[in-house]
Amino acid sequence: MSGRRTHGREQRPGWLARSVLLAILLGPSIGAEAAELYVGQGLVPVRNFQPLQGLSLQMPVDGAMPLKSGEVSLRANFAETSTILRETTATGTALLKFGQLRSAVDIRYGTAMEDIEIGLEFASLYRHSSGLDGMITAVEALVGRPAPIRQQLKNQGYAFSLGRGPALLNPPNDAFGLTDIVLHVKALLVAEGRYKPATSLRVALKVPVGDRTRAFGTGVADLGVGLSLQKTVWNRVGLYLNLNEALPTGHYSGLALRGYFTMVTGVEFMATPKFSVTGQFDYYQSPFGNTGLKLLDNGVTEAVLAFGYRFTPSLLWQIYGVENLDFTRDSAADLTIGTALTYRIPRK
Repeated sequence: MSGRRTHGREQRPGWLARSVLLAILLGPSIGAEAAELYVGQGLVPVRNFQPLQGLSLQMPVDGAMPLKSGEVSLRANFAETSTILRETTATGTALLKFGQLRSAVDIRYGTAMEDIEIGLEFASLYRHSSGLDGMITAVEALVGRPAPIRQQLKNQGYAFSLGRGPALLNPPNDAFGLTDIVLHVKALLVAEGRYKPATSLRVALKVPVGDRTRAFGTGVADLGVGLSLQKTVWNRVGLYLNLNEALPTGHYSGLALRGYFTMVTGVEFMATPKFSVTGQFDYYQSPFGNTGLKLLDNGVTEAVLAFGYRFTPSLLWQIYGVENLDFTRDSAADLTIGTALTYRIPRK
């Protein structure tokens, strides 16, 4: 009995030493692999979905890191927006009540010049009698915040009418068409460090190809410039910031266009290597000014809740909802629900 107990005590130090040695040899590689698995999925591709303000250039919402040289990214984005706005002033009248489906494809390429990518986004709009009214009304009743305008216009079908002076905009129901095309470039200025965020300079140009008479485009080119910053903290949390300034080059249907500022901030929590939750706050200054109509002049403030799932290292699916915060009232779209699918083709 005593010999077996002594033999047992002699074995334990041997197993312990081997375990410690194995942990020393494998620990760094296991830790590095685990750290690499938590890759930020980034912001969701929101924009100002207000039907009139959103016709001007909306800088692509983006992270700071450009594609590697030779890589290609393909992203399809679909967003359904419900809008209900009504306003009558001494200078004009407006009634907007409809749904709008925006379908977009964004193609990006990592150039031979390291840390620079170029991209092209083209999109279409389909406006129709909103199918989200019932859901929105139910949610408003559930939270005890019914919107008076929705109750007042519950029997009103599709409506899109804007009149100001001699200008009149009245596109038809079930209208479908291509919008203006956006060319964009991103260049990394500062790589992410221990305390500093990755920072990129972005430039975009909106090419007017959309039909302005049917409210698919403004008919003028816009130039935008901005900064994109991102920083990973605590291994699983990503912080994002987009700051942009856009400069239109003309007028839209007799309405003056001005330079305007937009900002998107976001916090992403990577719950697992494949699943993440992101909250965003967005502010869009209006491209219109001094029209006398709030829905044209006032900016838009919105909150976003998004979920992302990475099926493979190359395939990412995101879904999101956008809610008007009413910090600036009577100007924003009511509700947007969207989804985006991104596929990255690695360099050969």
